[in-house]
Amino acid sequence: MSDFKSEFGFQDCWTQPGRPRTVRSPAAGYFTTGKKSDLGGAEKAEAGTGSRGTTISAADKARLSRVVNKVPEVMVKVSRPAKTDKNGNTITVNRRTEGARVSAHIDYISRNGQLDVETSDGVILTGKAATAGLYRDWMQRHDDDRANGDATDRTRITTSIFFSMPGNTNATAVKDAVRDLAQQEFGGRHDYVMALHTDTKHPHVHFTVRTVGHDGVKLNLRKADLQHLRDTFAEKLRKRGVEAESTPRHARGVTRQGARTPVYKMRQRGITPYVDKAKQREVKRDMQDNGGRLPSQPWDGAIVERRNRVMRTYSAAAAVLAESYDPDDRALGRAVAAFSGRLTDVATERAAMVLSASVARSEVQRQPSVDRGQGKDRPEDEKRPERGRGPSRER
Repeated sequence: MSDFKSEFGFQDCWTQPGRPRTVRSPAAGYFTTGKKSDLGGAEKAEAGTGSRGTTISAADKARLSRVVNKVPEVMVKVSRPAKTDKNGNTITVNRRTEGARVSAHIDYISRNGQLDVETSDGVILTGKAATAGLYRDWMQRHDDDRANGDATDRTRITTSIFFSMPGNTNATAVKDAVRDLAQQEFGGRHDYVMALHTDTKHPHVHFTVRTVGHDGVKLNLRKADLQHLRDTFAEKLRKRGVEAESTPRHARGVTRQGARTPVYKMRQRGITPYVDKAKQREVKRDMQDNGGRLPSQPWDGAIVERRNRVMRTYSAAAAVLAESYDPDDRALGRAVAAFSGRLTDVATERAAMVLSASVARSEVQRQPSVDRGQGKDRPEDEKRPERGRGPSRER
């Protein structure tokens, strides 16, 4: 009888779909050049062995525990520069507009010189004069890149990345984790600065890196690179005693994509963004064209198919853990099975809009009707209030 044991995989849950690619340099978004283990070289364990000889590594079990216990997820966003100005005019990318954007961004992350800004060399810049010096230095380097052909008029001078955690997280640990990540991923290849903000509900770090590296290669972050940064950020936080996870949203049963920052802030202020109005009009038109039903889209089937794969993966992992001799493994298996059973919602944003409109119509229909003719038979003196009735209006 063979002693071969296969290792259980979570590719359908914890890895982003993508095709292997090669890049010119590690600086140009090198993070994911092929299929790579999510475990970061962690040691494998054989405690959770099923009847078919399937094992789940210790690192995978630790991650399963964090997922089912809903450990806080890290947030990492790459900020996209505005394409239009406040008047709706298209912004042409050139040295002048990029210089204005970088200057405004440095003022923003430093709160006009009131907050410390840390450079890639470990230098702390304090005050408006110091941040202005940083701006002049980066503009000079950008001009040098243009002169030697490493940049053009349409090259973005900087790339901005946003690292955040929930409000009860130690802010110092967040900054230390970002500093460690920056040194590992960008140190010696790109100039960058970072600033910690604690004046909002969530401690967060604004990380700004010069797009053109020391070797002349431009930074080109893609979706897989962003996931790598999330994984690394979460790892650095855990090393500092902060519980953090970085699973893709489909692994947590989240169907809808998060809103962009400007849209999110508009919704917080009670303003309906133009994109929301456009989607609502599109949904209404589609329903009118299809007899009151929302037509299915190609991505609807893909969402259901992916959710089924995720649920099957979690269910299979629960079955493996249930056969373990370790009571902790069996307890984790029960938690995983319960978690998998809750991943049934695959409603898209369009479907949520239809449901919200249906609920609103139901509420209106349940309200008692008002008899518009009420009061027609009332005496004339009861219809009109007396002059002295009600608050007086003195002039």
